[in-house]
Formats: sequence, structure tokens, C-alpha cells
Amino acid sequence: MGLLHGIFFTGGMGFSDPNTVLPVFVSSLTNSKILIGLFASTVETRGSFSRLGSVLPQLFVANKLETRTHKKPLLVKAIIVRALCWGILAGFVFFLDSPQPLFLFISSFFLLALFTFMGGVASIPFMDIWGKAIPSTLRGRFFGYRQLFGGVLAIGAGLIVQQILGNKEIPFPKNFAFLFFLSFILISFSYFALGSVKEPIEDVHKDLLKFGQFLKKAMITLKGDRNYQRFLLVQFLRGTGSLALPFYVIYAKDILKISLGMVGLFISAQMLGGLLSNFLWAYISDYIGNRKVIQMSLITSFLTPVTALLISPNLSSFFILVFVLAGFCINGGMVGYTNYLLDISPSKRRPTYIGLSSSFLAPTAFFPLIGGVVIQYISFAFLFVLTALLVSISFFLSLKLEEPRRYSSSS
Repeated sequence: MGLLHGIFFTGGMGFSDPNTVLPVFVSSLTNSKILIGLFASTVETRGSFSRLGSVLPQLFVANKLETRTHKKPLLVKAIIVRALCWGILAGFVFFLDSPQPLFLFISSFFLLALFTFMGGVASIPFMDIWGKAIPSTLRGRFFGYRQLFGGVLAIGAGLIVQQILGNKEIPFPKNFAFLFFLSFILISFSYFALGSVKEPIEDVHKDLLKFGQFLKKAMITLKGDRNYQRFLLVQFLRGTGSLALPFYVIYAKDILKISLGMVGLFISAQMLGGLLSNFLWAYISDYIGNRKVIQMSLITSFLTPVTALLISPNLSSFFILVFVLAGFCINGGMVGYTNYLLDISPSKRRPTYIGLSSSFLAPTAFFPLIGGVVIQYISFAFLFVLTALLVSISFFLSLKLEEPRRYSSSS
């Protein structure tokens, strides 16, 4: 059921990919790069719960769940709301008599912000369940296979996106409505599978702390765990990759003048890169360690903006390499950071470690917004150089991380 959830969710998000489809959709409603960045700062990207809406509830949820043996009921409620967000959005976009940019922007912003917020609620029980159910030496393959077979579906989704957006007989915004509806169908299947998962039971803290006491204890945990501190700093700086991530497709459309149908090929390229990388990430995660996965994914994160800078307009077809590298980076991050965090989190404090990690990363939610400001007032080139520089700093800091399987954090 866990594999089926990952497969259908990845395939479903392929139709509405936050790094390609959604930026193009929003750019059809507004020319403001700042508003595009604001939208990207709010909407959850695949494998990331560091968007603004998702981090807000996590410490509150972590506090409540540390004393609950059964965490799945909250997960089920959250994923029902998340699925409905895509169905309602598809209806809004399709049944408009004429395009209304302001209404579409506000309604899509609200619904996808709600989708992201409920993702923040769901992420704590989601991560806790897999932390209990999957041993450390199997998690790489588990998450890798989810992304591998989901990537196959998403490649097919990218080809369908190419046909729909490249078909001039399907007018805007109905072309995007079809894509959002397909996302709704596959995501609903994925959540049916996730809702069928049997939750393992472990010992939990018996006394529920007041939220202020919980925060104080969480801060003591953070101060007392130096490796956890380094991990959070590496993850924070790794998040600077999102400065540019939503704008690669805008750069290709506005500067390199690619056709709208190419967006679908970019999705397929991103998913193909992620699919191919899964064999590598899963092997390294299970047999070498997640520290190495983090480091290698940071190298691909550095190469992504560098490659974008090197491709000239007369070689625009090669821009597909940017999305192949992005796929490597995204999937490497999903395997490496997720499993590293689960490796260093004590069983009883796992919700705290997960919630604290997401809350610490809250400022990274504004990186796409900052990227939009940089593009609006400086240039795409400056943004790509800045992204590469900051990601390289994260890589050098990652060299100081301890390998979790030789490291035992205090409980």
C-alpha cells in the first residue's frame, strides 16, 4: 500500500507539476515574477514540506501526536482534504464562462495553500508510520521504488501534458482544468492506498505537555544534538535551490522562446532523471548511507543552475538537461534527507524531530518569492549564479555530517 501510494501520487502530481505546469499556469494569469514566486513559496513541491503553509501546523501536530499510539486517523482526515482541493480547483477552472485571471489566481492560490497546509498536518503521522514500519536498511529501496515506478507514470503524464498544452483546440484555461482533474483522479487513488496502510504500534510518551513546555523541550533537544544542528543547516542551505527551481520553465519560455508543448517534455525529462537516479540513490542509501546520498544530490543541485546558464537560445533543445538534473536532485533529496532524519530520530521523539526540522526550514518557503524579486529587478543569470553559490556552501557543510548508522542521538 505504501508503494502504491507513492506511485500514484508521483504520477498524479506529474499532471500539475509545481516546477513546470503550475508556473506556466500562473504566468498565464500574471506577468509579475514576484507573484509567481509568491505562489511557488506557498505551494508544496514534490518531496518537500518546507513550503510556508506546510510548516505552520507541524510543531502543534508533533506535540499532540507524541502521546498518541495511533496517528493514522489524523493522516486520513488530512489526505481527504488534500485530494478534494485538486477536484475543486479543476471544477473552478473548467466551468468558468470566460478566463478571469484575478479569480483564478486567488482561488488556485487558496486551494493549493490549503493542500499544502494539510500536507504539513499529514507529514508528521506519515513520516512516523514509515519510521516505525520500515527498517533503516530497507528505507532507501522503499522510497526509491515509490519514486521509480511513480516516475514511469509521471513520464507518461508529461507526454499527456505535452499533447494537451500543445493542442490549440483546447483553449486556456480548460487545458489546465483537464490536467488538474487528472491529478485529482490519481492522487485520490494514492490516498485510498495510503488510507489502507496498517500502522505499527510503539511506546509513546504518556503525558501531554502544554505547547510552551513542548517548545522548551524541543529547543533543549536541538541544543543538545550537534549533528542534528548541522543536518538542519545543510538542509536549510540546500533549500536555496528553490530560489531558481520554479523559474527554469519561465526562463525557457520567456528567454529561450520554447513552445508551450515543451513543458510536457520538461516534466518527462525531470521524471526520467529522477527515475534513473533512483537505482543509484536506493543502493547508496541502503548499503553506504544517507550522508553520501545528501552529498551527491547537492552536487546535482549545483549543476542544475550552472547548466541553465551555459545553454544559449540557439541550443534551447538542450535545456531539457536542466530538468533531468532537477529530477536527480529532487529524488536524491527525498531519499537522502528523509531517511537521514529518520535514522537520527529517537523513536519516542520522532514527531518532535520531524516537526522541529520542518519549522526550522520555514524561511526556505520564501526562497521562490526572493527568486522572483531577483528576476524582476536584476536578472535570471544573477539568480542562477546566486543559487549555485549557496548550494555549493551547503555541500561543503555536508562533509561534516556524521553517518547515522555509526551515530546514536540521545533520546
